[in-house]
Amino acid sequence: MTSKILSIMPADDWYALISDAEEGIGYEPLTCFALVQTDEDGEITTEVRPMIWADTAVAFADEIEGFLDLERVEEIGDDELELDEEEQ
Repeated sequence: MTSKILSIMPADDWYALISDAEEGIGYEPLTCFALVQTDEDGEITTEVRPMIWADTAVAFADEIEGFLDLERVEEIGDDELELDEEEQ
């Protein structure tokens, strides 16, 4: 299976909902959405996938351990959204 990113677009106000055994459920801001084309045994598919900053690189959010869902910031209550001071 080979995949390639065809395009990226901003993901302003979008967050990945991620479950962590130690910290519970939290929100990570998305870096962007990527239009990804995948060729699996000659069958080509195209999909939009969310990406987040993961330590030292950008990664697909849906491949992160504990990934649950995506939410827009308007759908997240202020008391649920806790950003590090660096991210504010």
